[in-house]
Amino acid sequence: MKTYGEIQHLVGKILGVRPSSVKTCWIAEVKRELGLTRGSAPNTGRGQGAAACPPKYKEAIRRVLSNEII
Repeated sequence: MKTYGEIQHLVGKILGVRPSSVKTCWIAEVKRELGLTRGSAPNTGRGQGAAACPPKYKEAIRRVLSNEII
């Protein structure tokens, strides 16, 4: 399994953006949707919550997590 930093780097390469612009909450959202998490995080559901992942980032994160991009 790739680390969040590796995912950010690869998504940044795919989209031509800085890796720091790929938010870790977006990666977590996609991982949850794909069933790649072990359980709910204790810090979710408080306050406003994180902004939803934009579609172009979501698709790139899915590609990285499905090993289409090495």
